[in-house]
Amino acid sequence: MSNIFDFLKSLLQFFKIVLVFCMLMLLLYWTKNLANFDWGWMGFISPLLDCFIGIGNMISSSSLKLFDAVFEYKYMWALVIMIALYYLVHFLHIGAEALEEAYNEGSKVVKRMEEKKFNESLQQEQANEQTAIKKYRIFVSTSVKKKFAHLECNVNLEEQNKLMNKFLMEKLCITPTQYEGGYLYSFSDFNSIDNVLDVFFKLLSSKAPLDYIICVQVCAGNPVAEKEQLKSLIDLKFENKISMMSDTAFRYKFNKSHKYGTSQLGMFQKGNDTVEAHEFIVI
Repeated sequence: MSNIFDFLKSLLQFFKIVLVFCMLMLLLYWTKNLANFDWGWMGFISPLLDCFIGIGNMISSSSLKLFDAVFEYKYMWALVIMIALYYLVHFLHIGAEALEEAYNEGSKVVKRMEEKKFNESLQQEQANEQTAIKKYRIFVSTSVKKKFAHLECNVNLEEQNKLMNKFLMEKLCITPTQYEGGYLYSFSDFNSIDNVLDVFFKLLSSKAPLDYIICVQVCAGNPVAEKEQLKSLIDLKFENKISMMSDTAFRYKFNKSHKYGTSQLGMFQKGNDTVEAHEFIVI
């Protein structure tokens, strides 16, 4: 369409130039006929000028004698017709520019509407993909707080772990499995993770003489990658935080309700890859 409008404007501009040229030639032709000059070089355009003069003659065949010369009105009317045609073409050129601008504005509106519709479709598709992810796992491991680590305090880590797991199993109704020196709890409804986080935040605020490493990892269907991510998160050893990778933080955004916020813990290098860690925070 842009090429069509360019061609149309160029064609109209060409007609304007031709009409200006014809007006100049008509004035010379009129002078030639008044003075009876023999200008043979005007033969190439005489037929065209005679057509306009013939139309002018149909409007008025009168004449005026002035200074021993006969001024025929048909030449004047032929000139008026050319001027009228020039302005007609000029207004058509303006109309073509306005039409092009309207078309461009319309195209922008349509493009914005298509982009909006595409983005909405993409967002809906993304939302469907994310909400389809239901399963997730929470890893928890413990260590004795430094101020209780000396022998006089006599803190039994094994006994403390039993008390912790008893508390979690009573609240969550899930039995953990041992994993990477800690315990792994598996869940099947990520949409209700806030209820589970309530329990783990109570664990963090307890008076137990323990530091906790708590990691959350969604299960999106790639066990190898998810296991590697969880292992990387455990190795980062974020104590007394409920940490997660960016994919879990992203999945949390698609829950209908958000009792907790998320905050970035930082970017970390793992081999040739960069991992992004987040944590759940109370808001």
